[in-house]
Amino acid sequence: MKRGLFILAGALLAGLCMFVCSQLMLTSREPLTSKAIPKVNGSLLPELHWLQTWLRLDTEQMQKVKALHLAYLPKCEDLCHRVYLSNEDILALSGRNPTMDAAMRTAIEERAKLTVECQQALLEHVYQTAACLRPDQSRKYLDLMVPYTLGIPGKDAASNRPRP
Repeated sequence: MKRGLFILAGALLAGLCMFVCSQLMLTSREPLTSKAIPKVNGSLLPELHWLQTWLRLDTEQMQKVKALHLAYLPKCEDLCHRVYLSNEDILALSGRNPTMDAAMRTAIEERAKLTVECQQALLEHVYQTAACLRPDQSRKYLDLMVPYTLGIPGKDAASNRPRP
């Protein structure tokens, strides 16, 4: 009798675990929305704390960087959502047809154009941010962010460089 209860309890526990995991997987596939932006004490900008600390930005520099960041967020969210939709389209096409057909080629080409658009927009934002910094800060920032923005491994990628 005890053995049967242990089996039942184990099965219920396994079922509950699978349910929770599936819910987490499903919610992680939702597109980015403005609600997904992290907030700390009502601030939309906790992600800039590393930059302020790393480059030792003064108050005026930080205000300019924050303004640029807030101005870029809607464009970033739009691009991220478009990437999400493009990825979903490619996955759907792949699920319907296991061969490389014209529709898949078109979807991949559109995704490549979108990747270029994203990289250009982010690189423009990075250069605008660098313009708010002193020359030494700007060089340090660009040395990190340009390769990161373009997906190019840095010269010393194995080092412990700060990551945004």
